Amino acid sequence: MRDYDNLELKQFLDVAASFILTDDSGLLCDAYNTTELGEADCTRISIMDSAHFPKWLAERQAALQSITDL
Repeated sequence: MRDYDNLELKQFLDVAASFILTDDSGLLCDAYNTTELGEADCTRISIMDSAHFPKWLAERQAALQSITDL
């Protein structure tokens, strides 16, 4: 199992900041990193207003409760 730990996040934020973000500074952009087991090695990035994050997180946590759910 590979641990992606931010390998792609900083590079993506640099690109996204130039097209869709006001700025990628810590004052305007929060980052949340998590790991899931899946069918392929990949990095998924979701960009949203911070007001949507609690609902998004609750839905992600409800989707996979345990490794045995795989």
